[in-house]
Amino acid sequence: MTPDTLTPSDHQSVTVKKRSKRRNRCIVPVAVVAAGMIALNAAIALLLIQWQTPVTVTFDMKGTVDQFMTQTAQHQLTQGESDALTLRFTTALDASLKDYQHRHDALILVAPSVVSGVKDITVDIQRDVARRMRADKDAR
Repeated sequence: MTPDTLTPSDHQSVTVKKRSKRRNRCIVPVAVVAAGMIALNAAIALLLIQWQTPVTVTFDMKGTVDQFMTQTAQHQLTQGESDALTLRFTTALDASLKDYQHRHDALILVAPSVVSGVKDITVDIQRDVARRMRADKDAR
């Protein structure tokens, strides 16, 4: 039934409920508080996501290992010396990468797997590995 098709007797049976004045006064403040809480929750969620997201960096593992092998090949080393030097290198490289990852909350990817737009830390890691190997050699 539409209002146009109602007869006078039907108008008496159709009643429109009005909201109470108390309810009308509460709707706007409740809506404002709800919207404010949703905005606050969204801001906190975005902050936590940004805070927890690791930084992505690249490292040229192949180039670093190739450089080490080239430098090692220039020296006349016995098999035992070569093995010890390789062990010192791998230990220093692993420690340097783990330390960088821990200090910078970073996700380290090998250079060929990243197209562009990511910081390259190869030089920093190579310097740190060299420093660690010198310190290890001096400690012996």
